[in-house]
Amino acid sequence: MLRKLSEAKSVDQMYRERDPSYMRFLQDFIDEFKDADLIVIATYNPIHPEVLYNDLTKPIKVLGFIDDPVSTYTSGIPSLWAFDAAFYISPSYNDQVLFKDALQNWGCPQSYWWPLVGVGANTADQGRFWPLAAPRAEALRRGDGFFRERDIDLIYVGGAYEDKMDRLIRLRRRFGSGLRLYGRWRLGGYIGATRWLKGKPAFWTRVATISHWEKTELYYRTKIGFNMHRSNRMETGNMRMYEVPAHGMMLLCDKAGLNAHEQIFEPDKEAVYYDSIEDAIEKAEYYLKHDEKRERIARAGFARMQRDYDAELNLKNFLDWASRLERKRRRI
Repeated sequence: MLRKLSEAKSVDQMYRERDPSYMRFLQDFIDEFKDADLIVIATYNPIHPEVLYNDLTKPIKVLGFIDDPVSTYTSGIPSLWAFDAAFYISPSYNDQVLFKDALQNWGCPQSYWWPLVGVGANTADQGRFWPLAAPRAEALRRGDGFFRERDIDLIYVGGAYEDKMDRLIRLRRRFGSGLRLYGRWRLGGYIGATRWLKGKPAFWTRVATISHWEKTELYYRTKIGFNMHRSNRMETGNMRMYEVPAHGMMLLCDKAGLNAHEQIFEPDKEAVYYDSIEDAIEKAEYYLKHDEKRERIARAGFARMQRDYDAELNLKNFLDWASRLERKRRRI
C-alpha cells in the first residue's frame, strides 16, 4: 500500500476503482484538513489531485519536489495542477534548466527553494530537533580542535544505489581503510558483492549500518566528507551535502547542472567540487596533504551552515513565503 500511495498511476487507479480502503483514507484526510490554512505534501502525494482540487478548496496547497528527477514524472507532475505552489530542494533540475524554471514550464509560477536541512523526530532533544544546535555546541566546547584534531581521512554514509556503486568501488580501491563507508545496504551489508553475478565490479567489503549517534561521533573525527548525488551532474542539495560541513568536515561534492551547486556553497571557499571520480580522488589527496587549506574551507562551510541553513530559520522562511501565496484561480 505504501508503494501504491507513492505512485501517481496507482493512486489514480485506486481512486477510479473506488478502492474501499483508499476512499476511507481520502475521507479521513478531507475531514481532518478541510479547514486548514496550509497543506504541504512533500516527496510523494498520496491524495488524488481531483480530491485536492474539489474537496479541499480552503487551504493553500504546496507540493514538495524532493526525490527528483527520479520521481518527477511518476509522482510530482501528475499532481501539480491541483496545487497552488511548489517547493524544491535542488536548485537545478538537470543540465539544461533550473528547477524554478522547470516548474514555471509545468504551469507553476509560485515556487520556493527550501534547503534540505530537516528537523529531527526527537523533539525531547533540542540538538536532534534543530540539527545545527549540537555541532554548534561541540565547536564551542572544542575550539580550534573541532576542525583540526581529526583522525579519519574520508567518510561516506549513504545507500547502495546501483548508479553510485562504481564510484564507491574506485574510491575504496584508492583509499582503502582510509575511507569509512556506512549505510543501510541490503543483504546484511553485502549487496555490493552480488554485482559479480551481473559481470560488474563487486564491492566485497560488508557495509555496516550505524545509528544517528554513531554517525555524529564519526563525523566529528573526520577530515573530509564525500558526497555524490544519484544522477550525474543534474540535481544538487541532498541532505548529506549539508550534514558534512555542519559537523566541521570539508565537503567534497559532485557538481550539478548549470553549476547550481554554487548557489549552496561557494566553490573552493566553502566546499570543494569535483568533475569526475578521478578528479575527486586527486582533490581528496591534495587536501589531505594540506591540512591548513582543508581546515580553512571546513571553517567557512561550517559558518555558512550556521548563517544560512539552520533548520528553524529555513522553516520560518518557508512559512513566511507560504503565508503570502495566492490561490490558483479556479476555472468553472
